[in-house]
Amino acid sequence: MQSSTRRLARAVPEGFLHNLNDDDAAKRVNDVATGGGVARLRRHCGGVLRGRRTDASVPGLENPMPFAALLAAALAVTLAPAITLAAPSAPTSPGSGPTLAVEDTLHTELPEVLVSAPRVTLDEILDRVAHGEARLDSMLQDVAFTATLRVVRGARGDSGPQLFIETVSRVYKKKPDKVRTVTLRHWELKSKKNEVTDMTFSPGMEEDVVNFAFRPEARRDFRYRIVGRDLLGDHVVYRIAFEPRSLVSGGDPGGLVWIDTRDFVIVRQELEFARSPAPLVLKGVDRAVIERRQVDGHWVLHRLLLRAQFTLPVPRLGRSFDIAMAFDDYAINRGIDDAIFGSRAAR
Repeated sequence: MQSSTRRLARAVPEGFLHNLNDDDAAKRVNDVATGGGVARLRRHCGGVLRGRRTDASVPGLENPMPFAALLAAALAVTLAPAITLAAPSAPTSPGSGPTLAVEDTLHTELPEVLVSAPRVTLDEILDRVAHGEARLDSMLQDVAFTATLRVVRGARGDSGPQLFIETVSRVYKKKPDKVRTVTLRHWELKSKKNEVTDMTFSPGMEEDVVNFAFRPEARRDFRYRIVGRDLLGDHVVYRIAFEPRSLVSGGDPGGLVWIDTRDFVIVRQELEFARSPAPLVLKGVDRAVIERRQVDGHWVLHRLLLRAQFTLPVPRLGRSFDIAMAFDDYAINRGIDDAIFGSRAAR
């Protein structure tokens, strides 16, 4: 122990030990020497302890000493036992590896909730959809919106898609049979004529393009099946697939619809055509997507996307084309004046 004490005395500057009480210094030196941490602290702190003395000294010391050396020496004496105790123990056997950290992730379990309510059957869903679509139609007395039609040619060509036609129209509808379309803008690629063809809309509010397969009278022509139930916020959205019972009757499409259970209306529809709806003109329709959105509490058309191919190439348009229609700027049940429709009930 005396040799360890002498080693520590050489490591700590003379001025520091001189100002300690003899008994206190001897006790701290013996504690450090007994703990075996002297040599380790000399390796880590010796460079600081052996630093040159400067004029910056601590008041009360007879011999000037750098503050960093004083602090390091004090820490060496105070923390040496703790560092010695924290040293890793030797492996119990030559084959034991490093100690691995243990994951402390918190785990919890939630109690199971037993749902005793009966599951809604497919027939009940179809009945509610028919009722929801009819209710949606009954809530609309008049509506005005802006319809934008874009036709893009060469969707599959080597030159890439190119805008061919763009038409923007304002559409006015009023029950029972009034409708008017006013063209706001028309543009056509490389057109030398000033002819403008208005888009035509039916005077009804029922939106057959969305719910044609879910009307009560259409139930005998289609098959239906539930393919998924998704939780959206605080309500359920059903995904229901449908397909025509017979391919002989015509080019009726099949597809998939998303049904919002808050109102039981169709909010999205994807159509697939097993056969062309017009074989003499169209080779086929690859896909069609129809979406709705809510405006002032009413579900209305939002956009329609369609991609198709002609049976034969059409001059200036080519063989394949895309159609996109967007519907926005809705004004619902605002009381459209009959004078807007003029003498024509439909156009």
